[in-house]
Amino acid sequence: MSNIVSMEERALLRCKRIEASELQSLQGWYPVVIGNNGLWWQFFGEKKFSEPFFHDTVGMLGQAGARLCTQTSFDALDTFDMTLAPSAFIFHVSRCGSTLLTQLLSSLPQCIVMSEPPAIDSFLRRYHAGMDQGEAEKLLRQIVSTLGQKRFAEERHLFIKLDSWHIGSLPLFRKVFPDTPFLFMYREPEQVLASHRRQRGRQMVPGLVNAAMPQHDFALTAPGDLDAYCVNMLGYFFNSACQFSDELIFINYQQMPHIVWDKLLDFFGITTSPEQLEALKSRSGRHSKNKEVFSGDPQAISSGHGDACASLYPSYERLEQLRLSQNRG
Repeated sequence: MSNIVSMEERALLRCKRIEASELQSLQGWYPVVIGNNGLWWQFFGEKKFSEPFFHDTVGMLGQAGARLCTQTSFDALDTFDMTLAPSAFIFHVSRCGSTLLTQLLSSLPQCIVMSEPPAIDSFLRRYHAGMDQGEAEKLLRQIVSTLGQKRFAEERHLFIKLDSWHIGSLPLFRKVFPDTPFLFMYREPEQVLASHRRQRGRQMVPGLVNAAMPQHDFALTAPGDLDAYCVNMLGYFFNSACQFSDELIFINYQQMPHIVWDKLLDFFGITTSPEQLEALKSRSGRHSKNKEVFSGDPQAISSGHGDACASLYPSYERLEQLRLSQNRG
């Protein structure tokens, strides 16, 4: 096992371990941790990934001692026959409606939705620490294929929402998946910062994420200045999106949720019954992360958000220009 192990990976590996030789197949098993010479899997059986995040579905499996995991070589990734190719990868800046999008899609039985699967983050940290390019491309393709294993007859589409800091790895994803649509979801920087001020995401706290991203300077302007760190991180997200704009389909938070049934279902060729569409629209009126009735975001905690985010607005405005240009095209 590589020494690049995150807190999340350690938590995933607190489970009842069984030998892979005891298994008839890996159907219903999903990779969660990537090591130097193999990978760890966790058993989900027929449990659907309907929670806001992959780790929430893990939590639904029960206490650590009740969850099953096993370890295999990378060869085990080639044992799956019934898998779906990805319909789209979802990149985002965080706190921008991406979880709502995945929750709406996961409400449809036609869709497999993986929301920030840990296997991809685990793989990317090892990739950026140093990995043969050809082997990395093969491994990423295999991991995504196993995430798309088809367990139910009605499943036709696979959507994978990546972690926000994965935007810098877009060139690798494009090399491996040259024809797959890449969505990029974003929001006014001031509103994203306000959301993180209310409850900091782990990527916005120094040291909590062993970031799976290319080398980037995230030095604080002052020790303990979490807003400065957040703005720096958001700058990385927005600037990367501008850099890779030719590869991205842009969605602004303000377009949610109506863009899902007005445009995206048709774009991805997803047909729904009247009952399914009604259920999807009903789900859109509830909070993406806790399913309570959504009444809008709280008012910003304090003034000064705009000043803190001033450096981000040129990139944000560039994304808006690109989005509007795409909509006219």
